Amino acid sequence: MIRITSSRPIAAAVAAASLCLAALVPAPAEAQTVEEIRGGLHHAATTPGGNPVQGYDAFYDAPVPQEQLDRPGKIVRKQPAPHLLNILGPNFYGYGKRILYTSTTVHGDVVPVSGAVIEPANPWRGKGPRPTVVFGPGTRGSGDACAPSRGTWMMGQVDPKTGSLGTNYELPNYHAAALLGMRVVVTDYIGLGTPGAHTYVLHEEEAHAMLDAARAVTPKGAPVGFWGYSQGGGAAAAAAELADTCAPELNVKATFAGAPPADLLATMRGADNSTITAVLGYALNSWQERYPELGPALEPVFNEKGREFLASTASACIADSAVRWGLRDSRAFTTSGKNISEAVTERPEMRKLVDDQKLGRRAPSSPIMISTAGNDDVVPTSQVVQLARDHCSLGANVSFYDSALPPLTPGVKSGVNHAIGVYSHLAPSMMWMMDRFNDVPNRSNCGAF
Repeated sequence: MIRITSSRPIAAAVAAASLCLAALVPAPAEAQTVEEIRGGLHHAATTPGGNPVQGYDAFYDAPVPQEQLDRPGKIVRKQPAPHLLNILGPNFYGYGKRILYTSTTVHGDVVPVSGAVIEPANPWRGKGPRPTVVFGPGTRGSGDACAPSRGTWMMGQVDPKTGSLGTNYELPNYHAAALLGMRVVVTDYIGLGTPGAHTYVLHEEEAHAMLDAARAVTPKGAPVGFWGYSQGGGAAAAAAELADTCAPELNVKATFAGAPPADLLATMRGADNSTITAVLGYALNSWQERYPELGPALEPVFNEKGREFLASTASACIADSAVRWGLRDSRAFTTSGKNISEAVTERPEMRKLVDDQKLGRRAPSSPIMISTAGNDDVVPTSQVVQLARDHCSLGANVSFYDSALPPLTPGVKSGVNHAIGVYSHLAPSMMWMMDRFNDVPNRSNCGAF
């Protein structure tokens, strides 16, 4: 594996920090962008930041006329989305707007998906036209209050009916990309923020959501990159694998897939008895929504406590889920006393569904950076390494990055080794992505890990 044992990674981190700091200096914005930002500031003054308490919101919840659901990758609604940094002035950060766009389910149905776009005020100082970076969010939860684009100043929202608390903990990452002059698009994924269940870690649907977000907002021929960590890392890798067949018109230049759950069976085992045990409920609830025939097969698996677990996680967010179900052993939820990953995959239809989500069977056609923070036992480092090796074996252009953290909470699956990479891998991944947008050839390190 690539370990941090020399001064080069430190120098890279310092350079990345300098790059981000340089981007903080406001630069003259294009006139059209300034006008859009002023419009956003006016909206912010009259509609202060959105509603911190979830309720009916016509933008997200009102039905979309069927005639508008005619193809994927089309914007059907948009509205200004005030965000915190707008208070610093129109030449700082950029204009945010919420979007409702179209994408497709695994069954081919065209559905509305919510998200957000940030058109940066800073110019793109790199080569060619301004690139678009599509962010696949890390795990937020199952309830609509968890959606990154909803809530006050795009920072979060609470559902008073369930106590679910949505927190947009990756907002600084979106800021960083916009400050570097990149157009930012954040998908809420299918069913997160809009009616219906969020199909958690169904990689094909997550890939569609990212690809169609790019289609909806990117000017023809402009460069596109995918960025994601954790759940988002899996979504980004899936988008990279499917881009050639599902969206060949996109000019995909780069993908960053941080800590991707590439092998769902290994990830289910990792998440069990951890601070994020609840993600097992997110997945099982969402899969039954998309494949209702799984319900009768799964019903005998769960005891009364297990049914409570599934019911409570159907509309929960990651923060409240961690409080209620963190460090719980899923053997307490099954009638057999086996853990959930073992009990549910004894059913052939579930085993097939889990296996079908495995990444690394198709080669991304553009360079991909795959990373792990090291000693990640929640989204296991071993299966991240295997994804990189699988892509290499298929001839992909891979950069693998392991920051080689020692176990920070040995013996306890706190998730710290996993979570820290959300921020510590931002600078190296953004530098790497900027190089790809500037047509700097990627130096694959296949064979070195």
